[in-house]
Amino acid sequence: MAKALGYAANHSFSRLKPHEFEREEPQAGEIEIEVLFCGVCHSDIHQVKNEWGNTVYPCMPGHEVVGRVTRRGRGRAATRSATSWAWAA
Repeated sequence: MAKALGYAANHSFSRLKPHEFEREEPQAGEIEIEVLFCGVCHSDIHQVKNEWGNTVYPCMPGHEVVGRVTRRGRGRAATRSATSWAWAA
């Protein structure tokens, strides 16, 4: 397990605060990235506020990231494309 840091809300009425958590080691076909930039879109705000009624807390919004590959699991090597991560055989 690897320690990680993100920003999360603990309730629908709370602000985002630093949140430590643990990640599993990258498995085959997975990569670990160092997040350099993260966008929070309007749907993330709806999710944090539980406006759809299905939020699990702590809620860590942000699914649009720019990062640097720091490790990869065994198996296929990751290659970078202009819009997303692509996998090479």
